[in-house]
Parts: sequence; C-alpha cells; structure tokens
Amino acid sequence: MIHFLVPAAQDFSIREYLAWWGRSLADRMRIVHYADLPALTAAPAGAWVFAAIDQLGSGMHELARQVHHQLALAGARTLNDPERTLVRFPLLRALYERGLNDFRAVRAAHAVETLRYPVFLRDERSHGGPLSPLLHGPAEVHREIGRALLDGRRLRDLILIEYCDTADGDGFFRKYSAFAVGPAVIPRSLAYGHGWMLKHHGSEYSRAMVEEERDYVLGNPHERQLAEIFRLAGVEYGRIDYALKDGAVRTWEINLNPTIGRGTRPPSGRIPVEFEAIRAETKECFYRRFGLAWEAVDVTGTNAATVLRIDEGLRRRAAHDDGRPGQAMQSVRSALRPLRPIIAPVVTRLFPAIGRLARHGGWKRH
Repeated sequence: MIHFLVPAAQDFSIREYLAWWGRSLADRMRIVHYADLPALTAAPAGAWVFAAIDQLGSGMHELARQVHHQLALAGARTLNDPERTLVRFPLLRALYERGLNDFRAVRAAHAVETLRYPVFLRDERSHGGPLSPLLHGPAEVHREIGRALLDGRRLRDLILIEYCDTADGDGFFRKYSAFAVGPAVIPRSLAYGHGWMLKHHGSEYSRAMVEEERDYVLGNPHERQLAEIFRLAGVEYGRIDYALKDGAVRTWEINLNPTIGRGTRPPSGRIPVEFEAIRAETKECFYRRFGLAWEAVDVTGTNAATVLRIDEGLRRRAAHDDGRPGQAMQSVRSALRPLRPIIAPVVTRLFPAIGRLARHGGWKRH
C-alpha cells in the first residue's frame, strides 16, 4: 500500500490520476490529508509519500518531519524527507552554487542592486508562475514588490530571479517537464512557444513540435542530468520544469505536488485533430512508465504499522496550522472590491514607495 500525503485542497491531481490513467493502482494507493496527521497515533504499513511539503505551515511541517523520521527508523519506504527536500528558493540557490544554473535567486528583502537584470518576481510557495513581467531595474522591482504586498503576499515569500534566455535562433522557447517517482526519471511533456513564460496550454502546436515532444518522452535524453538534480534536491516524488541552454539543463523549479494530467476532464480542444495519434503515443508512454514506477514503490511486506510518538503540543499546533498566508489582507481586499475603480489609481501610485519601505524593514514581515 502507498499512502500519499497531501493537503486536502490540493489532492485533485492524484485523485484524477487514480480515477483515470491510474485505475489499476487505485486499490494500492491511499490518499491521506495532512489535516488528518495530528490525530494519527499509528502509521499503517506501506510506503509513504510526502507531497506538497512546500505548502505546509511551520507546525504541520514539523509534525510531518517527525512522522517521516519515525517511519524511516522503523524501516518504512518513504518519498520526500521534509527535513532535507529542497523547496524553490533553497533549490535555486544550491543549483547556482554548484554551477548547475547560471542565474541567481535572491530574497526580495535583500539587496537588488547586485542583480543581473532583467529579473522577475515570484512567490516561493505558489505555482502560478511569475508575479511580474520582466523587470529592468530597482525602481520596477520596488513597484512590483509593493503590488504583491498589497495583493496579500508575504515579504518573506517573495523572491527575485534573474532572467535566463533559453530561446533558440528562431525565437522559440522550450520548457521540458519530467517526474521523479522513487529513483525513476520519467519525461512528461514539452511546451513550445514564443513566450518566455511557458505553460503547456500555451504551446504553439505543429507536427514538428508534437514529434519533438514524442521523441523527448520516449527517449528520455536528459535522464542522467535530471537524476543528479533530483538527488541534490532530495526529491523522490515531484516534477522538474527546465530548459536547455547550450546543451545544459537549466532548472526553473521542482513542483512537489504536480499536475499529472487532465484526468477525467474533457480535452482542451487546442491540439489539432491530425496530431492526436502522435500525442496519444506520447501520453501512453508516460502513463505506462509512471504506473510502473509506482508499482516499484509499492513493495509489500517490508514493515509493520509504526506507532507514532508525537508531543501533544505539536499535535495541537499542527491541527490549527493551515499554512495559508495573507488571509487578513485577502479579507480586506474582498471588502474593498466594490471601491476598486476609485481607489486603484491612488494605490497604484503607492506601489514603489511600499516596495522600498518593505525592503528597508518598514513592512511587517509576517
């Protein structure tokens, strides 16, 4: 049995996978919500996957760390150690220090004068893409930090990332995605288009593009480099998004609770009908390998149930820790929404001042 730990609000991806492509695994994989962890006194036998650990508040993260530690001591198979798995900012910093990325990421509260511009702003904990367009100097950085803070973001979660141009000679960008499931590296997809920030739904489809994606997924050409990066990150379940620059892998992020596929949702309709057979071959290859990797994780008979010895104070703290930042600011924004046409021009002019104030310690870093 595989026990898949995930926040309740973010379990849709694994649920959809088990309902569709992963139906053969449905009786071998159990979804467990982190919210149920504080009441757990014994962990059933089987493998345990700690997904989405970058989305946990401090109390729940500490509880997950202790549960993982006790499972590991008892000999249980685990994927993703909450103590050593690198989330976005530490990962980008480690990759730069080891020469595996040639661009830096810095905390937004730190000096921006040393950055190589352009840069863009991201939230360390979210997976919705950049919070800003490309920024070309400190004044623009201050403006976007101010905008993000008034949008309910926490200063401590904001990071600035130097832009890395990976376009080919024709101006096309490629974003590759591959999963880690245990030791297996499984290519998933290739996004292809003229935008520097690529999502798969924004790909510019052509026969050459879908054939290139098929060859990537079937051939797994970057397996060795990706395995090294997953080991460095301590990631045993997740999806790496990356590009190539001069033949070298450049990592954008590793998502610790990635979207697996469309599941039971209808097709997007964006892919021309004449390419459906190629895409079907690509998807079949990925899902077959993905399922086999999970079967290899589900090694039966390796351990018994593990009694969990957790301090009651930590259980109570974790039970009240949903990990969601900025709720007070979000409530204020909702209340002021009817007045937005009136106050927006005034607030917009305040963005740069708020950004400068925040960076120099004048903003509460909650």
